Amino acid sequence: MVRIVKISWDDSLPLTVEEIGGPENNSKTNAQNFGDAIPSCLESRAAEQNAVVVETALLRNSESVAGLFAYSFSNITQSTASYPNIRATRLAMACGVHNQRFAGDVYIGRLGYMSNQLKNLDLCLSDVQNACECSPDLRHEILVTFNDVNLPTSPEWLENAAQMNYHDGASLAALANAMMRSEISDDDEETDDSSSSASDGSSRSSSMPEQRVLTKIPLCLHCRGPASTLCPGCEAVYFCDTPRKCQELAWSHQCLCKTWQRYADHRDELSSFPYFSGWQTPLLQKDCFTSENVYEIYLKKLGVIASQEGTSKRNWWTTELHGWAGGESSSAKDVDIFHRVSFAEGFALDNIEWIPQERHVTTDDSDDHGLPILNSWQGWYQLRQIPSSSPVALLETFPLTLYYAIQHYGSVPLTVSKMLERPLRVHLVGIEKELNFIDLFREVGYLLPKESVQVDMTWIVREDMLPQNSKGGKSLSLQLTSNLTLTIVAGTYGESVDPDFDLNGSPDMILGLNAGLYAYESWRHVVNYLNTHPNVVGVFTDYNEHSGLNCASLGGSKARKSLTMNPFRQPRAMPVYCMNLPQFSNGFIYIFNEQELE
Repeated sequence: MVRIVKISWDDSLPLTVEEIGGPENNSKTNAQNFGDAIPSCLESRAAEQNAVVVETALLRNSESVAGLFAYSFSNITQSTASYPNIRATRLAMACGVHNQRFAGDVYIGRLGYMSNQLKNLDLCLSDVQNACECSPDLRHEILVTFNDVNLPTSPEWLENAAQMNYHDGASLAALANAMMRSEISDDDEETDDSSSSASDGSSRSSSMPEQRVLTKIPLCLHCRGPASTLCPGCEAVYFCDTPRKCQELAWSHQCLCKTWQRYADHRDELSSFPYFSGWQTPLLQKDCFTSENVYEIYLKKLGVIASQEGTSKRNWWTTELHGWAGGESSSAKDVDIFHRVSFAEGFALDNIEWIPQERHVTTDDSDDHGLPILNSWQGWYQLRQIPSSSPVALLETFPLTLYYAIQHYGSVPLTVSKMLERPLRVHLVGIEKELNFIDLFREVGYLLPKESVQVDMTWIVREDMLPQNSKGGKSLSLQLTSNLTLTIVAGTYGESVDPDFDLNGSPDMILGLNAGLYAYESWRHVVNYLNTHPNVVGVFTDYNEHSGLNCASLGGSKARKSLTMNPFRQPRAMPVYCMNLPQFSNGFIYIFNEQELE
């Protein structure tokens, strides 16, 4: 006998545990035998509906971890197929299988090794209860908002499922890519250039730029058409109005609706910047959720961007509105990474008191390495003797987040680098708009102890992301401050750029600002490197909590639990047109391979 969990499509019915493979089954279907016997045990139930059993891997089994599998019935009658299984789909999302959709009753079972034999294992109801009934976000602080009673703790193997599935997919993708290259190589003599790439782009290198659809109006989650009606349950996503059936067709949103409501409830906390004098208030209002007009008007009044079309101002603010767009935006095209500027020129503010002085800081409030302890904008403003009326936090979010990552999560790497008598090596991957304000990162050097801490910082920029006037060279080295060196390298991390051999030594820390690890295939190389180098600390930020949670889960249970609001997030709400979740540059921060001194 083996225990499995039945998830009814009817949400009003509880999850139940069933025992299968008993005396009523013949030896062929006994679930205690070797191999996966659950499909055979369910065949008779499927036959009653003129269906067959379909097995879906939610977590593939390995030698150390038993797998998790879902068993559903295909070709079921139309009346049953019209009832989606929200709880089973929610469980798939918790495992990082985001594209899976279940309908009808679904059975969940485990398959693993026991005494060197692959066989079905018992599944406890408590193992999957949180993911099915509450949320695919398995963090305790989210789950407790769904139920006042004590919830069972999700097992670690489930919390690690998204990470394991990601690396499983990466291995399959690498194998498929190798096979595809082999086929192309074999056919080179028979294939001309015009036919060497599939029409769907499947043979493109991961270093090629991804195609993005840009819009300036809210879009329906289902059809991607213009929409203005928020989901009444969470108010975090848009749908078309009736008579269109977009909300009904996009039923999988029900798996996330209550979770996104929790995320949306964090807007007030994310928008709280009590130290500032009030200049940030208009940048946090509802109008900013769907438009950049408010921010553009603010920057024009500040005098840092041109107030009339046809004129231009070159400073650190120019990419704030038009972004980077793979180096092709109007603001990116004007960037010259070889041109150095002072803080006064870069910030371009009329009030010089608003700009931090270009000098190293001294403070008694420091950690064991001599780094100033900074946990808030207030602490930094006071340390740098800047009035709370200064808006420089809008740009300083980038160097301050980097500094916070080093000071807050880099104690072990700093200790190791000092023991080896070499600089701390920090690799920043996914650099784009930061190329517009290279010299802004001198702030990191000014905050670091002048004599006792040296940092070698390397920016890895995809070649297709470089502005046109900066292409051609492979690397550029700059001495930003006496204790901070910057090297800019063009290439794809882990592919055309080997982290261990092509740079200034293997990294102690890898960082990505507003990374979005799911956004680009090239991030796989970074995630895989961190997975195989547990001594390297990875620190990443993301715009919103949903993206941050999914990306953090790629680092396993501990990384998922590390997701938190970044105290140095940008003090303005950003528009996001496919949803209405709170969106902030460097809004959330999470850690891979977090380490502590023993």
